Amino acid sequence: MAQVTIAYEPVWAIGTGLTCDADAAQEVHAFVRSWLAQMYDQETADGVRILYGGSVTPDTVDDLMKRPDIDGCLVGGASLESAKFGRIMNFKA
Repeated sequence: MAQVTIAYEPVWAIGTGLTCDADAAQEVHAFVRSWLAQMYDQETADGVRILYGGSVTPDTVDDLMKRPDIDGCLVGGASLESAKFGRIMNFKA
C-alpha cells in the first residue's frame, strides 16, 4: 500500500472548470482515509497519498492544500500554461 496513490475528482467537475469546495473535498478525502484505516490500519491509511483532481487552479490550490487529508493535486488544463502551473507547484499552504 505504500506505493498506492488514490485520486478523487467529483464527476460533476470533470471537464467543467469548476472546483469542489475545499471543505467538501477534505470531507471526502477524510472518508477515504478512514475507510483505508478500517480495511488495513491507521499507519497504512496515513501512508497512502490521496490527491484531489478537479480543475485545480492558482486560485484554488492554496485552500485545497491546507487540508490535512489532501496530499496533492492532479492538475489538468492549468498545466498547459506555465505561469499558472508554476503558481500551483509553488502553492502556499
